[in-house]
Amino acid sequence: MIEDPLTRWPGRFPYRVLAGFGITPRSTQAEVKDVVFTLMAEDMMNPTTQRAADELRDLAGRLLADLLLYDVGEEAELDRLDERIAHELADPGEPAEVTEALTTIPVELLEGLADELAEEPNPPAGPGAFPTSSFLDRLIRFDR
Repeated sequence: MIEDPLTRWPGRFPYRVLAGFGITPRSTQAEVKDVVFTLMAEDMMNPTTQRAADELRDLAGRLLADLLLYDVGEEAELDRLDERIAHELADPGEPAEVTEALTTIPVELLEGLADELAEEPNPPAGPGAFPTSSFLDRLIRFDR
């Protein structure tokens, strides 16, 4: 689990303070309650560690701290995603979906294409003559 980088917590975030004493979001509530004895035994009890331990020993405080963490899954999932990112960066070709979309032309687009290509518009009658409206109508087609 990782901490939200935009977390605003009064004082230091309790899991960050107690991480060196083995307290993580996966710690049991009994381990969290017993951390104060570890702090006192190692002469590390001070106002900062006391406050962090108190915040996590209170169930509502711990749930609030846990709410601000993101569960990123197991380490294997992270390793798999790292490999996928490395592969994507090494071979920046087109995704399969793009290639498929470019090679597959819908039948609706092909139906009238042959007829349109077979028609040759009549050129204007003579050099410099202004094209007739029927010539322009056959030459220019708008979606209808």
